[in-house]
Amino acid sequence: MRDLLAIARMLYRAELARKPDAMQLARLARLEEIGKELRLALRLSTGEPDTMGHRAAWGWAEKATKALGEVVGAHLPVADVPRASAAKLRTGF
Repeated sequence: MRDLLAIARMLYRAELARKPDAMQLARLARLEEIGKELRLALRLSTGEPDTMGHRAAWGWAEKATKALGEVVGAHLPVADVPRASAAKLRTGF
C-alpha cells in the first residue's frame, strides 16, 4: 500500500506541475481522495489479521487501487511524473 500511496503522490505532484490551462482539477481531487483512502487503509492494517479493522483495510485498499488504476496514464505524459517528484525532493515543496 505504501508503494501505491507513493504512486498517487507522484501523480498528484505531476498534475500540480502542469501549466494552469492543462491542469485537471477533477484529477487532482480524485488523486487526493485516493491518497486519503490509502492512508486510511494503512492505519487500519496495523491491527491483527482477520479482525474487523484488518478486513476494512483490505476493502479501502482495493477501492483505492481500482481508482488509481483508472487515473494512471489518463492524459499525463509519463516523463512529467518523475520530473515533478525530483523537483519536490530538491525543493522540499
